Amino acid sequence: MRTLALLLVLLTAAPARAGTVGIVVTGDENLQPLLSKQFDGWLRSHGHTVGEPFPADAVNALLNCMLIDDQGCAQGVVAAQSKTDVVLYGQAVKSRTSKATVITVYWLYKDKEPIGMRRACEECSDDLMRSIVDEMLGLVANVSSEERGRIAIHSKPEGMTVLLDNENIGVTPIEREMPVGNHHIVLVHRGQRVGERALKVQPDVTAEITIPVTMPKDTPETGGEEASKVVPGLVLGLGGAAIATGAVLYFTSEVDDGSKPMYRDTKPLGLGVAAGGVVLASLGAYLWLRSGPTDSTPVATIDRHGGIIGWARAF
Repeated sequence: MRTLALLLVLLTAAPARAGTVGIVVTGDENLQPLLSKQFDGWLRSHGHTVGEPFPADAVNALLNCMLIDDQGCAQGVVAAQSKTDVVLYGQAVKSRTSKATVITVYWLYKDKEPIGMRRACEECSDDLMRSIVDEMLGLVANVSSEERGRIAIHSKPEGMTVLLDNENIGVTPIEREMPVGNHHIVLVHRGQRVGERALKVQPDVTAEITIPVTMPKDTPETGGEEASKVVPGLVLGLGGAAIATGAVLYFTSEVDDGSKPMYRDTKPLGLGVAAGGVVLASLGAYLWLRSGPTDSTPVATIDRHGGIIGWARAF
């Protein structure tokens, strides 16, 4: 699938007048004529004048901006290259993974932020596509005609996610154009609300606000404590098993009473194994205590009369 730019050229050679609109259409080659004709007819029927087209290099620059979804880049291209007051950009692309056609429409202004929307049309016929494009143009035009102001949002500290009227718009510091009226800002950090502010946007005014951040107190995570104690528990278990094995070896050792030419002396081995068990149990106890607060303490000891492994608790 090739991406080609199709420009609607004004039929007359008259220069662009105030209120003129340029048209840039990209996307699937076989859908471009339909989308261009739809744009031209809608603009003329709503009292707009179709103006001069973009230069070829400007079209390529605009397309690159749209490919990376950088609206600021697109606005910069329009401001620098367009001979009209506003550019109506459209794109129609058939999905490679489904039967849908994705339609994108943007009003690109020289002096304010772009207004646009994107819709998918399943098994899109020409008539259905015309109906969807007409509706999109009406909605985008209504939004673009609203009075607008700007907001510049900061937080202390910066780097908080910003939800503006429940829409994620980025990370502080951030500045953007907004419709005039009341809006609600929420700051989010690691999924938790850390600040909020209601404000009223005034026309042609930049409202600069700084929202203090209140970090929530750390709370112990639920569901993870058992997993964090698995390794300490295993170490304690191995230590206890070693202590028990050492005790068995120690107390079952044979005594040289002269009745046998050879006898089994396992006391040294039992002491060594038990001592290793004590070390393991002590390490397990340390790891257990490090894994979280607890009101009991694992203990492991050994003496000549036997070994003990368990928990000690203060009362």
